[in-house]
Formats: sequence, C-alpha cells, structure tokens
Amino acid sequence: MKKPMKTALFPLVLMLFVYSCTAEQAPAPDPGIEPTACDTAVITSAYIMTTVSSKCTNGACHKGTGNFIVSDFSTLEKLKTYLNANEAIFRERVTSANADMPPRGKLSEGTRDSINCWLSHGMPD
Repeated sequence: MKKPMKTALFPLVLMLFVYSCTAEQAPAPDPGIEPTACDTAVITSAYIMTTVSSKCTNGACHKGTGNFIVSDFSTLEKLKTYLNANEAIFRERVTSANADMPPRGKLSEGTRDSINCWLSHGMPD
C-alpha cells in the first residue's frame, strides 16, 4: 500500500519550517518605542490637494484672491510655500483638536491625522 503524497512530504515541510525559524532571527522590537499608524502611513500630496481643493479653495477661500492672498493654497507649490513659513499656525488652525478651519464643515479626525502625517513626513509628493 502506497503512502499518500501528503504524508510523504510532511517531514520535508516540517524540516524546512524549523530551519526557517532558526536560520535568521529578526531583531527584537524596542520596547520603548510604540509604532503609530503615522509611522507606516503613506499620505500623498495628491490626497492632500484633493482635501484642500474640496475644503479650503472652494468658494472665495484660500485661492490667492481677496483677503486670502497670503494663504494661497491653489497649487501644491503655493501650499508648500505657505506651510514652510507657517506650519505651526496651520497645524493649530487646521489639524489640532481646537481647529477652527475650515469654518464650514470641520475636517474629520482621520483627515486631520493624515494631514499631520504628511507634514511630519516632510510633505512628500
């Protein structure tokens, strides 16, 4: 009587599994550092500009005209220029727990977190 192929391969698979577990060990995690979602999140400038376009440059706000000429968010370059000079103010007004911008329709916590991650990672494209 022949053994099924599954039973005959079991010792080989077991040996490979044991070897793979002992051949190379990953470094132990640093117990003092808890990873956050922002550590691994990939937030793109395109995502940020979609949010800014729908929440900040709509209507008469932040598109480089009228009273908002200094805070022109109409292009990625203009947004980044503003943020490089005013990041702390932007974070306080837009992404903090006490944010007052945008005045019509607050940003969700997830959107605020995404903007903060993007800023913290150096505003990657």
